[in-house]
This record gives sequence, C-alpha cells and structure tokens, in this order.
Amino acid sequence: MQFSKIPGLQELKSHLTSAYRKGKIAHAQLYAGRPGTAVLPIALAYASYLMCSNRGDHDSCGSCPNCYRIKKLVHPDVYLYFPKVSSTESGKYNKVLTEALPKFRSFVFSRPYGDLEDWAMLYGHENKNILIGREDSREMLKNVSMKSVEGGYKILFLWYPERMNPSAANAILKILEEPPEKTIYLLVTYNHDGLLATIKSRTQLVAIPPNTNKDIGKYLIDSGIDELRAHQVAKLSEGKIGTALKLANEEDVKEYQTFQSWMLDCWNKDLTSLIRRSEDFSKSGKTKQRSSLNYAISIIRNAVVKSGGLEPAVQNEDERVFITKYSNRLGTNKLERIYLLINEAAHHLDRNSNPRITNLNLSLNIIRILNG
Repeated sequence: MQFSKIPGLQELKSHLTSAYRKGKIAHAQLYAGRPGTAVLPIALAYASYLMCSNRGDHDSCGSCPNCYRIKKLVHPDVYLYFPKVSSTESGKYNKVLTEALPKFRSFVFSRPYGDLEDWAMLYGHENKNILIGREDSREMLKNVSMKSVEGGYKILFLWYPERMNPSAANAILKILEEPPEKTIYLLVTYNHDGLLATIKSRTQLVAIPPNTNKDIGKYLIDSGIDELRAHQVAKLSEGKIGTALKLANEEDVKEYQTFQSWMLDCWNKDLTSLIRRSEDFSKSGKTKQRSSLNYAISIIRNAVVKSGGLEPAVQNEDERVFITKYSNRLGTNKLERIYLLINEAAHHLDRNSNPRITNLNLSLNIIRILNG
C-alpha cells in the first residue's frame, strides 16, 4: 500500500512522512477512525514508508523488495495480529493462525476499507465471537524479544485492538511502554473510546478523518463505477469509502422496511411479533446482528438530524419519507433515548450477551419510550 493509492487526506500523509524525515517516530501509534474510513490503508502505507529501501520525501517507492513484501503482507519483520477464533487448547494456536492468516491477507487485498463484519464473513466465522486472545499476546512478547531479520525496523501491527480480551490487553501494556530499539507498534482501531485508557496513554493518536465526497466520487469512478452512481453514493457515504463501495456494488436492500416494521410492532405493543423477531434475530449470526443494529443506529441518527431541521443522507426516497414521518412523530428527546438504547444493546452483543434476550429487552424498552 502506498499513500498515493489512498484518495485525499494530503495533510495527514504529509504529517506522517514529515515526522519520519525529522526523526520524530513515535514507537507506539494508534490509528483511529470510523469503520469504512482509510484507517487500515493509512497505517499500511506508513508501514511501507518505514520499511521502504528507496523511499521518497512523500511516499514509498512501491517497487523495492520491502514494498513488495509489505504489499503481500509477508515481510519477515512485520507481525500481524487480528481478531480470530479462540484457541485456548494447548498447541492449537498455530493451527488457528495458519488457517486465518492467508484469509486475512486476502481480506486486506480485496477490502482494505472493510470492517470487522466484512472480515468475519470472509473468514467464515460470522457466528462466532472473534478476538485477539491471550495466545496472541504471548506471541507478541516473543516476537518483541527477537532481533529484526533484516536489521531495520520491526513492526507489530494490531488490527482492532479493541477486540483484545482483557488478559491480552493487559499483557501488552509493558511492551508498549518499554519497546526495544527500532520496534514500532501500529494499532488500528475503529472504536477509540472502547480501548483501555492505559493503552491510549501509551500510544500517539493518529486521527483518520473522513474523505470528502469529491475524493470518494473520483475513487469510485477510477474503480470502474458509473459516474452518476459514484456521485450518488458518495453523498450517502458520510465520508467512508468502505460504505460507498458497499452502496455502489450492492443492490438496493430496503432495510428500512424491516426497521419500520419493527418500530410498528413496538408502537402497537405486539409482543407475539416481537418475541418472534427476537428468535429470528438470535439465529441470524453475529455479523447480521451487528449489521441490523448499526443500520438502526444510522436511521435514528438521520431522524435526529431531520428533527433538527437539516436534511439527512438517505439511500432513496422511500427511506427519506419514512425518516421524515418517524422524526415528526417522536421528536428529538425520544429519538435520542432510543439511540442510546440501541448503542447499549450493540455494546452488550460485542461482549457476548444472549442475542435473543438482548433484542427482546431492547424492544420492550423502546415500547416504554414510544408509549411514554
């Protein structure tokens, strides 16, 4: 990955390359942004820049052996840690890693703007709670103590550190605080607030902003997307290239109808239907569960925007009509309370709560707000 392959964000790119030229390289850097933004591509481009043997002032060369190996994610001095299935049984970690690593490489090549849900689907474990576990932290400690294979930088790359279980998170605190010479930690997070404060305090924050609609539109057109469609989805993407790619390449899935039906059941206090929904929700798999709640959160957010007198970003006219009616009927106070409830439910699911109970409890709480 090179900086030149990432649209926009010129000020951020210049800041990173300038810091290197001035010798001001933080040993632990936390790349943080919203899912769908260029968090992973920027971190990978910076890793390429650090390791490049023929770097320029503003980018890696893209063609030296180090750049080639970084692009393929096979550089011997770059260690990758990412969420995967648990491997608590003795001796099972290497088997799990051997299965997951080629898939993760494929994921990064094909979906560098993807998120945890995209990875879980490609990985084939969308129904499991994938984590960076204690075994990973042991590998980190081992790899930190080893010398660099090629005598240059050694990079430990953590994707989704917020998915570290508590023992793994605590285990890496000391190596973050006292790293060996020329050892760089690059952490890529999509939930900065979800990280331990002790980890955040030991890392230098690199905030990744959203892209402009213009940058996203051009990126989609260069990727082969029809120009009219590219500009349409760029406006809906909220500055997230990953979201824009999904909108551009997927058929128009009317998720708002499912959400509308759910809210109607809550309004009518239809407990039979809500119990059935909770059963269906529990059978849908973790990735679909997160996706459903994320969509609900986006609908509520747009309704709040509409209630404030602004025009929300919507996928089609039907969704616009629904959001307008929903906003007018509930008002800002109730919308904000429902928004907090759905966020709380998503938080509990991420911590492996029972999905059926979580969904039903959410519906019952929404009933209280709607009818309060």
